[in-house]
Amino acid sequence: MNKPSLPSLAPLFIMSSIPSSHPNPNPNPQFSQPSISIKPVKFKCKKNKNIPNWLELPEEVLFLIFSKLNTIDIIENVQKSCMLFRKLCKSPSMFKVIDMTLEDAYMDLPYDPNVMTRFAVDRSCGCLVDIYLEYVCNDDTLTYIVDRSKNLKHLRLGHYIDVSDEGLIEAVKKLPLLEGVELILCSYSVDTVEAIGRTCPSLKSFSLNAVGSSDRKLACNEEALAIAKNMPNLRNLQLIGNHMTNEGLKEILDGCPLLESLDLRACFLVDLSGDLGKRCELIKNLRLPFDSTADYDHEAYEDHLADKWRGQQNDYDSGFGF
Repeated sequence: MNKPSLPSLAPLFIMSSIPSSHPNPNPNPQFSQPSISIKPVKFKCKKNKNIPNWLELPEEVLFLIFSKLNTIDIIENVQKSCMLFRKLCKSPSMFKVIDMTLEDAYMDLPYDPNVMTRFAVDRSCGCLVDIYLEYVCNDDTLTYIVDRSKNLKHLRLGHYIDVSDEGLIEAVKKLPLLEGVELILCSYSVDTVEAIGRTCPSLKSFSLNAVGSSDRKLACNEEALAIAKNMPNLRNLQLIGNHMTNEGLKEILDGCPLLESLDLRACFLVDLSGDLGKRCELIKNLRLPFDSTADYDHEAYEDHLADKWRGQQNDYDSGFGF
């Protein structure tokens, strides 16, 4: 038998020099083992019809789902999930409403949270109409927001906000379309409340919420008078925990005749047992001082008033309250 030429032995030599994982490698490299073609195995996974494929949902549905999330979750989590979600999260319509209220989310951020707020505003490309800022925002960031959001209609500021009276006044001056302002557990002066009313003639909704108290020494009607004199076009007014008395409430009813919604929860210094209460009953959506605050995410009254509040609420529910 003729020996094979060198070129025909080269492949065999190369094959013999490669370590084999086969348990019984061929001892004679001159006689190769029969070639085996290995085809990849396709595993068929049974689809669970009860688990939807999110990537197959219409973009309109995904937008609706994402709109229920906090803006911080969208930036830090959703857009990092997949390419489709990242594409959707770059859309300006995703940031028409910006909610920066998740306190715990700021704890582990490696940068100033104000940077994230500005990033979200940039993503909105001028489409921003509603923003809620809580725990973090300073005068510079608020100025950054209003300079790039001329269509802003609703401005909501929560407690621990770092925006000064002057910063807030200057900001609302740049927002001619502003229809709603919420100040939740914020310590702004009466002059600021008056300035908001004078500067925003289109203002239809206003919230000035505090922590309710039954201490008569804290009675104050200045904020109520400022609202009554400077916000005549209000339709919705929320004054949870305000320390006004009947005098202040009467001024509001006289000065804001277009009211359709009035929230007086935790306004413990107001007595609605007489004619004033009858006037309030004419308002379409009325929340009384001892109505439940279960749907309110912030502190509404001092802790020591909890038992009294529950007792008064039970009396009201039984028909013995005002």
